Amino acid sequence: MNLLMDKLQRIDALKNKIDKLRPLGSPLRKQLREYFRIGFTYTSNALEGNSLTEIETKIVIEDGITIGLLEG
Repeated sequence: MNLLMDKLQRIDALKNKIDKLRPLGSPLRKQLREYFRIGFTYTSNALEGNSLTEIETKIVIEDGITIGLLEG
C-alpha cells in the first residue's frame, strides 16, 4: 500500500508542475495536439499490423499521401 501512496504523491507533484505552466500558449497547444495525433495514430495502426514507420505515418496524415500496393 505504501508503494501505491508514493506513486499517487508523485502523480500529484507532477500535475502541480504542469498546472504551474498553465495557461499554455496557442502555438504550444497546437504542437502538443499534432504530436499526440500522429503518435496515437501510429501506435493504433502498429497494433493492427500496419508496418509504416512513425515518420511515414506523419507524412500520410500531414500531406495526404497514400500508400498503394504494386501489382506485378
